[in-house]
Amino acid sequence: MFVARCIGISLALFLLLYVSVSLAVSRGWDLLWRMFRPRTARGSARLLFALRTLPFLLASVFTVVFTVPSFLLLEPRSTDEAVGVVPLMLGLCCLALLAAGIVQAASAQMRTSRALMQWLDGSTVMDPKAAVPVFRTRTDAPSLTVAGVREPKVLISEAAIAALTPQELRTALKHEIAHARSYDNLKKLLFRLSAFPGMGSLERAWTEQTELAADDAAVSCFGDALDLAGALIKVSRLNPSKAQAALTTGLLHSSTALGARVQRLVSWENHPVSAPESTHWRYTLPSVAGTLFLVVSTYSSVLTGLHAVTEWLVR
Repeated sequence: MFVARCIGISLALFLLLYVSVSLAVSRGWDLLWRMFRPRTARGSARLLFALRTLPFLLASVFTVVFTVPSFLLLEPRSTDEAVGVVPLMLGLCCLALLAAGIVQAASAQMRTSRALMQWLDGSTVMDPKAAVPVFRTRTDAPSLTVAGVREPKVLISEAAIAALTPQELRTALKHEIAHARSYDNLKKLLFRLSAFPGMGSLERAWTEQTELAADDAAVSCFGDALDLAGALIKVSRLNPSKAQAALTTGLLHSSTALGARVQRLVSWENHPVSAPESTHWRYTLPSVAGTLFLVVSTYSSVLTGLHAVTEWLVR
């Protein structure tokens, strides 16, 4: 019974904190992003990813660092106290939420694996020595995309190779390799694992910034910017309605962003991609250090107070 109560209360508090922080993030992420928005697209993508994963990470750390130790250290093991209706219901809801995330993540992974096997059927490796393998696929495969999570692969169709000039192909491949090196497909998998309603707008904003960040990584001069803009326009005309698998990142993730990205690349000299990164981390680091010091110095008091809260929850 002691173990059951520990699990039930831990899951209940995890759910309460996860839902509370998720609601706050889903309603206020745009304001926070505008307030602390970094100067580069890569920095913005990192900030949005941190906001998206904050609820699950915070709830997990709080459960492991505070909830479980509070129960194990302060709860008597000899009591026959039942779990309680409220913790039991909250714990079951938490298990259902976690199970939904696992199902979504597993389903996305299986669909992507099946699609990747079909696309790689009959493909050839373009550069076997490359850090990120590049495969030349059939015409009916996606024009240009990164697929896979643990070992991402760049796929380019014969139709795309025929449509792009060598310079356009080079910059387009650099764009996709940037996605692979950033493990953007793995981050998409984490989004599905930490499922919560209302996070769609935040995830779309993150996707937009990852595309801009990959554009920046592929461009080193104005000529590269024009080549990538040309590749975007040409690829948009190839298989425009072909659906992508869940854990893939194509050169064009949506047609609505095409005009803005092309305009950004054409005006590259006015908006250089090499702008310095934001220095907000210099202010964040002392805050994190201060928070850790506060937690360590008040740890016993926090455990005692939390145990009182769990006792009230059980009753």
